[in-house]
Amino acid sequence: MLKTVRVPPRFEPLFEQAQEYVGRIFAERRDVPDKATIEVFGQRYMLVRARAMSVEFFEMVQRLYRDKGQDEALGVARSLLFDIAHAMGLADANDFAERMHLQDPIARLSAGPIHFSHSGWAFVDISPDSRPAPNESFYLLYDHPYSFESDSWIDAGKRTDFPVCVMNAGYSSGWCEASFGVPLVATEILCRAKGDEHCRFIMGHPSRIEGYIHDYLHGQPHLADHVTRYEIPGFFSRKQQEDELRSREEQYRGIFEAGTNALLILDEAGLVVQANPAASRLFRCSRDDLAGRRFADLLAASGGADLFPRMRAAVHEHGHFLSEGTATARDGRTYVVELRGARFRLQNRDHLLAVLTDITEQKRAQLALRQAHDELEQRVRERTAELERLNQQLHLLNSQLVSARDSAIDASRAKSAFLANMSHELRTPLNAIIGYSELLEDESGDSDRLDLGDLGKIRGAARHLLDLINDILDVSKIEAGKMELFVEDFAVDELVQEVVATIEPLARKNDNQLEIAARPGLGAVALDRTKVKQILINLLSNACKFTHRGVVGLRVSREAGVHGEQLVVAVQDTGIGIDPARLEELFQPFRQADESTTRKYGGTGLGLSISRHYAEMMHGRIEARSVPGQGSTFTVTLPIALHSVEAAE
Repeated sequence: MLKTVRVPPRFEPLFEQAQEYVGRIFAERRDVPDKATIEVFGQRYMLVRARAMSVEFFEMVQRLYRDKGQDEALGVARSLLFDIAHAMGLADANDFAERMHLQDPIARLSAGPIHFSHSGWAFVDISPDSRPAPNESFYLLYDHPYSFESDSWIDAGKRTDFPVCVMNAGYSSGWCEASFGVPLVATEILCRAKGDEHCRFIMGHPSRIEGYIHDYLHGQPHLADHVTRYEIPGFFSRKQQEDELRSREEQYRGIFEAGTNALLILDEAGLVVQANPAASRLFRCSRDDLAGRRFADLLAASGGADLFPRMRAAVHEHGHFLSEGTATARDGRTYVVELRGARFRLQNRDHLLAVLTDITEQKRAQLALRQAHDELEQRVRERTAELERLNQQLHLLNSQLVSARDSAIDASRAKSAFLANMSHELRTPLNAIIGYSELLEDESGDSDRLDLGDLGKIRGAARHLLDLINDILDVSKIEAGKMELFVEDFAVDELVQEVVATIEPLARKNDNQLEIAARPGLGAVALDRTKVKQILINLLSNACKFTHRGVVGLRVSREAGVHGEQLVVAVQDTGIGIDPARLEELFQPFRQADESTTRKYGGTGLGLSISRHYAEMMHGRIEARSVPGQGSTFTVTLPIALHSVEAAE
């Protein structure tokens, strides 16, 4: 029996299996407060206070954006929460599908609502009117009783005039998107936080969600007054979708205006909404005169009032309609026309498109061709060959469109990955600068209260931002092949002293003991001094950052190598360590061994990638060894003199 979710009867067997599996997972829970861990079935979870991710988050964003106005601040808060939750839903759905070995979309979906219930988000009640399908016609209508977001507002004694369950919408649409393989978005139309009886959601493809909401309210007119201030969420993806829809509509508009066939866009009542120039010529009246006319009147001799209902029913059931009829122009002239019906999307509303082809002359020709059967067969063969050529051209065009679409998707994913890794690190120092600058502005009237420590924090944040930008510029130079070496002779002892002086504050900040083992008299080397220094600072910075109250060591020596004497630098720490299977990923741009470390420890994932490239430019290498929970060792091996290496080559 289902206890953690309510679904239509036809889905209950799959959801019962998921309920049993997810229940076993959450039964294996282990809390270890002294290690700050909560483990569920061997995976680490986090407890987040519900109010902090809802009512308090909205209030914080509204304070930050108070100069932009309440509506813009509300939009930013909604978009951020939705995109974060959407990404979480995608990740969790793929993880559960892999662990449960699920392939069927409904089966992949089944674990989501049950996981929702166990993790304290909400109970899920899926309406029997839902039509989940792995294509753009996906439609899901569901309620979230006991939503943590609406409960947070109610418990805080606050009343809103807009739906607040944004993370519920984002997480559920992300889970369904991963399960069905199509882009999906969910919108909350009713919310208990604003006094409604339910927290009710509609989910669908971004291109159809507005139409689904319109159709739902058309069928539930008593709810129209309650559905207020909802919005289609999305922060990074929304503008791209709008641009794509706008571009597609412009393309359709060009085709519509230039079409040689008469085109009529009809509403659900059978009235003409728009007509193209060819339709104006066919019916011998202006386009404005055609607007608002009944379609049945224009083709009265073809079935009258019965024609439009038949076409509408066929299009809704099969997606197309084909018939012949007689069109009557304003001057009384009649035409035999071929009538095709199809769906058409205009201004986020579903309409019908009637395509009228004047086949009067064709019909006359057919009468003549009946008297010359041989000529008819020849023309049919020629037309068939022409259609085949057109079909081949269409297949070629379709292949090109698919290839272009795949390229666009790859580019979009690369852009999204970059933004996801960089946006937080770029915004955090900027927010610090802005926040402390405002604080200093507020206190500028009383110079005695000005805290010079705040200026230090501003400088620190600015330096951090500068480092990030420098890393990005270095990566750009590397990828463009414009990074150059500047070889010079320098003393290793002096370089080590400079590096240690730079790193000591970071080591003290994390209560780390810094141990330096550099033999006196290391002598001079002929390398790129700046790049060698950057390599050492990057490695020591990482060691200090991922080590807390531990030991960070630096060992520098000269050793014999296969191709002569070489400089060997080892950086060792007792920090968090890394899974050996993922060590190589550390040297890829914008990557860390565990993506969660980006948020916890900071960093862009560029330092090691740049360091390896520098070492290889100087004919050296970087090797890494690590044990999770015990620490890591990074060893850099460089030739003593770069000139001699290049001469030998």
